[in-house]
Order: sequence, then structure tokens, then C-alpha cells
Amino acid sequence: MNRLLKEVPAAAQYRAQLETLVREHAELKAENVRLQDELAWFIPKWETLDGDAVRTLEYLSRVERGYPQEIAGANQVNIQIVETYLLFLVKLNFVHAAEGGDAHFRISGKGRRYLLDRGLLTA
Repeated sequence: MNRLLKEVPAAAQYRAQLETLVREHAELKAENVRLQDELAWFIPKWETLDGDAVRTLEYLSRVERGYPQEIAGANQVNIQIVETYLLFLVKLNFVHAAEGGDAHFRISGKGRRYLLDRGLLTA
């Protein structure tokens, strides 16, 4: 920047503006880092699941394919509750739904990390 200002005399009038922009850019970069850190702290708090959702994840961590009826039986809850939680978990990417019309579900990497981070699953 300084070389350009020296080589092009007409650019000298923009020196103060360029220096201000450089300073503002540095400040924005620092603010971005701070906000990213803050976001990383908040995200796990937003993705806190209640007991039935966690039990659904725990069940899916133990089986290759989980069917709503089996999950409901294992967790002793109503099938409609399980189906509602499964849709919610799929939407948040904690669980993957089967493709091709089969009605089974699998835990995702994100779901495993959720359980691991809370000490509910051993590596």
C-alpha cells in the first residue's frame, strides 16, 4: 500500500482513508474471531436434547438399524412420541433416515459426538 501511494502521487490523498480501512479491517477480523468463539460456546447449549430424544440416540448407538416400533418398545414410550423425536433428530442431523422407503434410522456422527461429549457413550 505504501509503495503504491509513493508511486502514484494522486493516490496520496487516499492515505488516511486506506489507513482507516486497514484498521477497521483488523478490528472486524478480531470481532469475527470473538463472535466465532461465542457461537462455538452457544451451539452445544442450543442442541440440548430431552430424555426421550437422548434415549432414542442411545438406542440407535447400540443397533445397526433402528425401527420406530423397536425404539418405542425399548424405551417404553408411545410410538407417536418416538416418530416425532426421530423427525426432530433427522432435522438436526443427529440421525439419518433410511433411503428407498425403508422405515429404519441410523445414528449419525453428530449423534455419536453428542453422546460422547456427555459421557453417555464410550468410544
